[in-house]
Amino acid sequence: MFLKRCVLLLVLFLTVYGVRAQDLLKSGDLSSLHIDQVSDADILRLQQQMKAAGMSQEQAEQLAASKGLPPAEIAKLRDRLSKLQNTAAPAGRDSTVTTSARRETVPDQYKTFTKPATSSVFGSFLFNTPSLSFEPNLRIATPSGYVLGPDDELQININGYQQASYRAQVQPEGNIVIPEVGAIPVNGFTIEEVTARIREKLSRSTYPTLASGKSTLSITLGRIRSIRVTILGAAKPGSYVVSSLSTVYGALYLGGGPDDISSYREIELIRDGRLYKKIDLYQFLLHGTQDGNVLLKDNDVINIPVYQNRVVINGDVRRPGTYEMLGNETLETLIGFAGGFTEKAYTATVRVKQLTDREHRIQDIPKESFASYHFHKGDEITVSPIIDRLENSVSISGAVYRPGQYELTPGLTLSGLVRKADGTKGDVYLGRALIVRTREDLIQEIIAVNLGEVLAGRTPDIALKREDVVSIASIQDFRDAQTVSIDGEVRKPASFPYHENITLKDILFQAGGFTEAAAAYRIEVSRRINRDNYDTATAAIAEVIDINSDRDLSLQGDHFLLRPFDQVTVRKKPGYFEQKKVTVSGEVLYPGSYTMESKKDRVSDLLRRAGGFTSVAYPGGVSVVRQNRTDNIIQDQKLQAAQAFQSSLRDTNSTAVQQIASPTVRIAVNIDKVMHEPGSKEDLLLEEGDVLDVPKTDLLVKISGEVFAPTKVNFEPDRSIKYYLGRAGGTTFVARKRRIYILYANGQLAKTRHFMGIFRSYPPVKPGAEIIVPRRPIIEKASAGEVVGFAGVLLSMAGVVIAIINSIK
Repeated sequence: MFLKRCVLLLVLFLTVYGVRAQDLLKSGDLSSLHIDQVSDADILRLQQQMKAAGMSQEQAEQLAASKGLPPAEIAKLRDRLSKLQNTAAPAGRDSTVTTSARRETVPDQYKTFTKPATSSVFGSFLFNTPSLSFEPNLRIATPSGYVLGPDDELQININGYQQASYRAQVQPEGNIVIPEVGAIPVNGFTIEEVTARIREKLSRSTYPTLASGKSTLSITLGRIRSIRVTILGAAKPGSYVVSSLSTVYGALYLGGGPDDISSYREIELIRDGRLYKKIDLYQFLLHGTQDGNVLLKDNDVINIPVYQNRVVINGDVRRPGTYEMLGNETLETLIGFAGGFTEKAYTATVRVKQLTDREHRIQDIPKESFASYHFHKGDEITVSPIIDRLENSVSISGAVYRPGQYELTPGLTLSGLVRKADGTKGDVYLGRALIVRTREDLIQEIIAVNLGEVLAGRTPDIALKREDVVSIASIQDFRDAQTVSIDGEVRKPASFPYHENITLKDILFQAGGFTEAAAAYRIEVSRRINRDNYDTATAAIAEVIDINSDRDLSLQGDHFLLRPFDQVTVRKKPGYFEQKKVTVSGEVLYPGSYTMESKKDRVSDLLRRAGGFTSVAYPGGVSVVRQNRTDNIIQDQKLQAAQAFQSSLRDTNSTAVQQIASPTVRIAVNIDKVMHEPGSKEDLLLEEGDVLDVPKTDLLVKISGEVFAPTKVNFEPDRSIKYYLGRAGGTTFVARKRRIYILYANGQLAKTRHFMGIFRSYPPVKPGAEIIVPRRPIIEKASAGEVVGFAGVLLSMAGVVIAIINSIK
C-alpha cells in the first residue's frame, strides 16, 4: 500500500514539474524529456544515483531507451555526463574502480614525493624512478583475511530463489545494519568471518533459502575505508591518510623513501606500540621477495632508523656503488650485492681502504678471506682488472698460412710453432727469420736464425719462451711493387700490377682496347734503364721502343713481353680530329654555333658563314670571347696580379680588374682591318669554344668612378673626354685625373698619355665606351707627435752638421 502511494505521488510530481534527469531510474515515461532543459545539478544527482545503484552509464542508457527517451536525447545525455565527469574528476584518475561490484576509493593520497636522484646508495633508485609506484591496486577482488573496520562498505548480493541487494556501511560502533535483519557487529573480523555471520543472520530471518542452498550469498567491499599511518626518518616524514589496502612499500614511496642518513635494511613497522616487523628492502631489490610488504593498519608507525654502516665498492664489479651492510655480513656478501665480479676482474685479492682514528689504511684481502672479512665503518673496496698480458702466449707473423697467437705448450720450439701455423707459404724466405724475445728485465732482444736450416734439421731447433714473437719474411717483402702502366688512346688508361710473361696485348686488353682515334701502328714502350754505371756518352735515362701492332687482341702475334715498370703510350692518329664548335652571337644574319672547317678558320671566315652584319650592328664593338685555358695555379697568379694592379691604381671601380681576372678573356677585333685584309694579323685564328660577339649599336657613353654624378650620355662625335666628364658633374676632389682610362665596347682599354710630365693626351671616345675615373691614393697625415719628433730629428742633424763645420775650422 505504501509503494502504491509513492508511485501516485511521483506521477503527480512529473505531471506538474516535468521529468527531471535524476528521475531516470524511477520515471515510467521519458519520451517528452529534453536534456538541454536539465540543469547540471540534476545531471550530478543522476550520477550519484547511478553510483548508489551500482549501475554503469551503458546500463543507464539502456534503461532510459526502454522508457521512451529518444536516441538524440540519449546522445545529449551521454555528452553531458562525459563533460561533467571530466570536470569533476582529475585527469588520469578514476573516481571509482570495479571488482565484482563498484568500489569507491578513499581521497587520492598517492601524490608521491620525488627526491633528487643524487644519492649513490644502493636502493635509492627505488624511490627516484617516476615509473615505479607502489600505489595499491583497487581493481582486485576483496583480499582474503581483510579485517573490516569503520567506514568500510559491504555490497551484499542474494541470488537464486530469493533475490536482494544491500549496501551496508560499517558504523563507528563497528556494526552494519541490514533492513528487516538488524545490526550485525563486524568490526575487527575478517571478510570470511563476516560472510559466515551475515549468512547465518539472513538464513534465520527473511532468507531461509540460503540455508537450503536455493539461494546464494556474495559479499564484496563496495567502499574501502581510509587509515592513517605515520612515517619517521623518511625524506618527507609525516602522517599520511591512505587506503586500508596500502602496504609498507606504498607508504615508504609516499614519504620518498629513507633520507640520506636512514637505513634501507632495518625499517621498523610499529603496531599497537610494539615492534611488529622489521623490513629489509635489499631482500626485495636483490631477490624480489615481498615478505616485509605487509598490509598497513590504522595508526601504524613506520620508523626508519639511522644506518649503522655503509661501504663503497668500485672497480670491476657489475654493480659498483654504496651499500648498507649489517653487522654479520662479510665481503663475500657485498660482492654478491654488487652482482659479482666482471669478466676482467682480478679476483685473487681485493684492496680495502680503511679509516682509522687518525688516517687511512690499505689492506689486501685474499680470496680465501672473503667469507670471513667483516667491515669497518667507511670501508672502500676496490676490485682491480687483471693484468693486460698473456701468461702462455707466443705469436708468429709473415709467410705462414695461419699467423697469430698460439699457446706456449711445454717444449714448444720454432719448428713446432711453424707446424702449428700450418707451415710456410711458397714465397717464404728461408734464409733468415727473427725471434723478438722479452727478457726478465723487459729489455727486448732479437735472435736471428736460418729458417731453412732449422726446418731441415741441419741446425738445432730453438725453444720458445713466453711472449716470443716470430717473424718470417716473404721474398715479396724484398721487392718493389712492380707495375706496368698504359696511357694515351685506350679506353681505360691505368697502372696494373706486373705479372710474369705479361705481354703488350695483355695490358691493352686490360685497358679496354684502343679508342677510335688510336694509331695502333704507333705505340711507344718506355723502359727503365737499370745499369751499375752511368753512360756519359749517351746520357740515356730511358729506353724507348716503337712498336707497330695491329688492332686485333687475339692470341695471334702475342709475342712482345713487357718488363716491370714499362710505360706504354698509344699515340693518336695524325689525321683524326673531333668536331670543334665556335659561336656567333649578336647582330649577324645567322647567329648560332658553327663547326670549324679547318685549323685555319679566322674571324672573317666565320662572319662570312654567318651572313655578315645586320643593319643595327656596331662593327667597332666586335670582340672574341675566348676561354682562359689555364690551370688553377696560373689563374690564381693572374688574380693576384689583377688585385695588385687595382691596389696600385687606388681604384674602387673593379671593371678593369674583372676583365683581367675573368675565366674568359675578351679580345678586341679591328673589324675594318679584318674586312679589308682577310687573313692579316688582325684577322684572328679561331679556337674551339670561341664566341664572336657582335653588339648592337650603342650611342651612349658611360661615365663612372670619381665623378659627382655617374651616368650615361649620348655619344657626340668629335667631343673630347672633358665634355663627357662635364656631363657627369665633373671629377671629385679625390679623382686621379692623370690615370683616367676608357674601356671600349670591344673590351679594349686605353689610358691617358703624358708628354714631358705636363701635357696630357686623353684617348678618343667612341660609342658604347665607358670612361673610368680612378680614386687618388689617400695619404695619411702625420700626427702632432710625429711632426714634433721629425722636427727634433732635423734639429739634431743640424747640430751635428754645425759641430762638424766648427771642427773643420
